[in-house]
Amino acid sequence: AGSNGLFMEVHDNPKKAKSDAATQWPIEKLKDLLQKIVKINKAIN
Repeated sequence: AGSNGLFMEVHDNPKKAKSDAATQWPIEKLKDLLQKIVKINKAIN
């Protein structure tokens, strides 16, 4: 199994998102998450 893409819903204030508030990723945490994803990608490829 693998992945060729990544889809995320990001919001500056997830609790106030007009829809899907429970699944919104806080924008202030995005950079850290993406850095971790890049490290994982480099490790497995």
